[in-house]
Amino acid sequence: MKLGRMSILTVLVILAVSLGIAAKPTVLSVGTIESTTNPATIALYKMAEIAEEKSGGRLKIEVYPASQLGNAISQLEGVMMGTQDMFQGAAEWAAQFMPEWNILALAFTFEDQDHLIKFLQSPVNEEIKEKYRQEFGVRVIADNWNRTPRVLLSTKPVFRLSDLNGIKMRVPEIEMYLRVWEALGTKPTQVAWGETYLALQQGIADAMEGPFDTLYGMKFYEPAPYITLTNHLLTACFVVINDNVFQSLEPDLQAVLVEAANEAGDYFSQMNLDTYEQDMQKMISEGTVFIQTDMAPFRRVVRELAVKLEAEGKLTPGLFDAIQQLRD
Repeated sequence: MKLGRMSILTVLVILAVSLGIAAKPTVLSVGTIESTTNPATIALYKMAEIAEEKSGGRLKIEVYPASQLGNAISQLEGVMMGTQDMFQGAAEWAAQFMPEWNILALAFTFEDQDHLIKFLQSPVNEEIKEKYRQEFGVRVIADNWNRTPRVLLSTKPVFRLSDLNGIKMRVPEIEMYLRVWEALGTKPTQVAWGETYLALQQGIADAMEGPFDTLYGMKFYEPAPYITLTNHLLTACFVVINDNVFQSLEPDLQAVLVEAANEAGDYFSQMNLDTYEQDMQKMISEGTVFIQTDMAPFRRVVRELAVKLEAEGKLTPGLFDAIQQLRD
C-alpha cells in the first residue's frame, strides 16, 4: 500500500516538473534605434502582445528601444552573430552586407508607397532576402512596416537645389545617403541618430533628413525649423531574426512570430498615416515652416548619380530601370 502511494506521488512529481518545464516561455529580444515614443517602438510592443496572446503565453518578446542595444549596424551584426535575436529598422541599414539593397537608399527611386510595395513583393526582392538568409544567417520575417516619406530639415529655408550648396548635411552611416547628398551639393557629415539634435543645435550640422514620423517625437524641428517636403525616400522597414534562433522555435511558434510581426507592421503603417497631419499641425503651432518646391532638378541629379553608381558596381546594373518599370 505504501509502495503504491509512493509510486503515485513520484508520478505526480515527474508530471509537475515536466509541466513546469513545458510551461516555461520562449523569450526573444528585439531592438530598435527609435525613441520610446516612436510608432516603431509602440508597434514592437504590439507585436509582443500579439505573439504572447497567439501563443498562449509560450512566446514572449522583450523590446529594447532608443539604441539600448547599440546603433543599427551593431544591432544587425548582433543578429548575424546570434548575440541579439531580432532587430527592427530601415532595410537599407542591411545594404552594408547586401549591396543589392543600396537601391532602397537611393533617393527618388520610388514614386510612391505603392511603387515601393511592388518592389518589396517582387521575385527580385525575394531572391535578395533569401541570399541574406543563406549568406549571413538573417531571416526577414516582415517587411511591411511602411513609414511616412523622408523629408529635409534645415536651420535655414531650402526652396531650390542651389540652396543646398555647401551646407553641412547630417547623414547616417549609409554610403548611398552620403553619395546622394554629396551629389546634391551638400557637405555630408556622419552623425549618430541619437546625437543629431545636439549636432543641429551646436552648428555641427546645418540640415538633416529623416522619416516624417520621427520628427515630432525626436524634436528635430526645434533646432531645424524649416522642413522641405522632398519626400525623397520611402523607407522600407523590416523585422529580422537570427535564422538559427528562428529554426530553433517550434513550427507553430515560428508561424505565430511571423504573423505577429506582419500584423504589427500593418498597425505601424496605419499609425504613421493617422499621425501625419496631427504631427504637422503640432509642429506648425510651435513655429515650424513647411516648404513645398519643384523636385525635378533634384531628381535629375540623382538619376545621373544612379548611372555612375552602376558603373562603379555600387548598384546592381539594370535594377534602377527595372524598378521604374514596376510603376506601369
